[in-house]
Amino acid sequence: MIAHTIMSFGFAGDQYVAISIETRKEKGEDYSAVKGFFKQYELIYVVADERDLVRLRTNYRGEDVYLYRLQGSPEVARNLFLAYLRDVNQLTEQPAWYNALTENCTTAIWRLARPSAARSWWSWKLLVNGYLDELMYENGAVDRSLPFMELKARSHINERANAADRAPDFSQQIRAGLPGTKVGES
Repeated sequence: MIAHTIMSFGFAGDQYVAISIETRKEKGEDYSAVKGFFKQYELIYVVADERDLVRLRTNYRGEDVYLYRLQGSPEVARNLFLAYLRDVNQLTEQPAWYNALTENCTTAIWRLARPSAARSWWSWKLLVNGYLDELMYENGAVDRSLPFMELKARSHINERANAADRAPDFSQQIRAGLPGTKVGES
C-alpha cells in the first residue's frame, strides 16, 4: 500500500535525471514510520542519474520498480522540473521537514505539479501511494490503451534494470517496449 515515488526527466541525447524526495537521516539513524509524522527528519531531494537511483532499488535492494511514461506536454514537464529545482534551491536557504502524511515523496510532487494540472488530483491514493499508479491511470496521466493490470505488469522494470546494470544506455534499456512509448522514443 505504500511505495516510493521518483520522477525522471528526459533531456536531449537520451539523458535522464531522476529526483527522489527523501528523509535525511543522520549517521546511524533508521527510518521510523511513526517518527515520520513528527518533524524528526529533514527533507532532502536526491538528484541523480537514473542508473544510481533506479538501480539502487532494483539491483541492490530488490524492491519492485514500475516505470510509467506520463502523458503531458514538454512545457508542463519543463515547468515541473523547474519547480523541483526551485524547491531544491529553497532548501539551502530554509530547511524543511519531511512528514509521512503531508510532505513526502508523493505529496511533494502533487504540490509541485498542482499549478500545471488541468484539474484537481486530490485523492486518498496520494496518501496511500501504493495506489498512485491507479490514480494516474484513472486521470489519464499514463497510457490507457491497455487494461490497468496489464499496464502495471508491463511497466515492471526489475528484470530490465538487472540486465542493463552498468550499461551506459541503462535508461534506454529500462524503457525499451514500455507502454506509452513509441518505437524509437524513450
